[in-house]
Amino acid sequence: MAADKVALVIGNSNYDHVGLLPNPKNDADDVAAALEGVGFSVRKATDVTFDQMRQALGAFSHDAAQADMAVVFFAGHGIEVDKHNFLLPTDAKLESDLDVNFQTVPLDMVVDAVSRAHSLRLVFLDACRNNPFANRMRLSDATRSIGRGLSPIEPKGSTIVFYSARDGTVASDGSGRNSPYSQALLKYLPQADLDVDKMLRKIRDDVLKATNNVQEPTTYGLLPSEDIFLVQSRSAVSLVEKPKGDDPPVTVPAAIPVDPAATEWAAIENLESPAILRTFIQAHGDTVYGKYAEARLAELQERERQRQQTGEQQSSQPPPASQASLQSPQYNIPSTTPAPPRHWYLATYSNVDFYGGDLYSKGLESASLDQCAQTCAANLSCKLFTYNSAKNRCFPKSGFSYAQIMSGAQAGYFFESERRDQAPTFRAEWEIFVKADLLGGDNYSARASSYDDCLLMCKSDQSCRAFSYVPFGKSKSCWIKTFAATLPTYSQKTERGIVSGRRADMVVRADGVYDTAARY
Repeated sequence: MAADKVALVIGNSNYDHVGLLPNPKNDADDVAAALEGVGFSVRKATDVTFDQMRQALGAFSHDAAQADMAVVFFAGHGIEVDKHNFLLPTDAKLESDLDVNFQTVPLDMVVDAVSRAHSLRLVFLDACRNNPFANRMRLSDATRSIGRGLSPIEPKGSTIVFYSARDGTVASDGSGRNSPYSQALLKYLPQADLDVDKMLRKIRDDVLKATNNVQEPTTYGLLPSEDIFLVQSRSAVSLVEKPKGDDPPVTVPAAIPVDPAATEWAAIENLESPAILRTFIQAHGDTVYGKYAEARLAELQERERQRQQTGEQQSSQPPPASQASLQSPQYNIPSTTPAPPRHWYLATYSNVDFYGGDLYSKGLESASLDQCAQTCAANLSCKLFTYNSAKNRCFPKSGFSYAQIMSGAQAGYFFESERRDQAPTFRAEWEIFVKADLLGGDNYSARASSYDDCLLMCKSDQSCRAFSYVPFGKSKSCWIKTFAATLPTYSQKTERGIVSGRRADMVVRADGVYDTAARY
């Protein structure tokens, strides 16, 4: 399989000792076809055993050593044991944590299989599902742990590992033919002249949208500074080659002219901004794309009109007859009046943490809130941040799952608006206490490998009003509470890492709004 671009695609659906996963085989079939469609030489394997999976990786590693690009896609079960990640073949039967060493394939082996490719090494993992053996696996040592989802990794060189869900969380298998992650991958994989780094960000955004911000694909590893494309159009690459021997010179076809309207419409067609649509119509109103924009704008205006009729922004009382007679009839005609100028602002929120969406899992060292804000402003992938003043750590974020109340945290959010008084408000569903216990109301306790697991246990239990996560003792535990003390309790035990939280229903408003430079 000597080729410039090679791929190995594995999909495990029919497991021998746990339930069926409907989509991995479909995902593998479709992703393999998509990769072949963009010029990859593909090895595909579905429902593979331990021996078959290792043999497939071994053969593929030889392909990768002779290729410029090497891609591995795996869909199926993956687990984390003691901060190490493993992919499950179909014949795995895990009765203890030691069985993973003899019945599963380490993620490190997959990364090694692509490591010898010359330019791009890419691993797609749609494997962050729940651990199907978690309730039956025995721990050989009390210091070892079985995690939820997968642990973060740090691949070397220009290698990217792209999880279908953030470390410590699980991914959805989906209700259709493909999982949300694979569906987004199939959407962007064939697009020409799309830089790999941007492709991964688009996939992430689509999955977040499809799962209501529950599932967040996450990238581990770094790419070089130059753009890398899985697919390039003929106009984007040089077709001139030196003739070999007596071969006639290659005829270069004329470049296809670029349509500015088409290019700009591709960038904005999914936006819901009337101002941007009006600007586009002014520039390209005489093209077919201008007609598309007019229709899109009319759709947004009709949606706004219907929303106002429900009473959200319109008074239920009809206007006086004299006033009604002066009103102009409403037509969905795009306005030619220039939109008011918009400006970028930074809104800050005291004692608030935006949870999730971290661009750096461990944050960055930062001496002040101002420095954290400047770090975020310099990175266009960063839309908001949380600053931990106690530890001088900055957590730039591309998005977030929810806002929570946390004493000492300071959050910032960049927004574009016509006026500075339009800073967004958020609703906080949780109040979190670090190194503190909430006494009383204990209903039951359960094993939890992390604070995130404990929070999710409480969130999924309607009777749970609060929780305390205890990361020490014979095993890490989560105490589920039907009520909790009003004030948190601090002691020597809490200094060892207890984290508590309780349900809240609070509106979070900005306590500072600052002018900032344009973001785009």
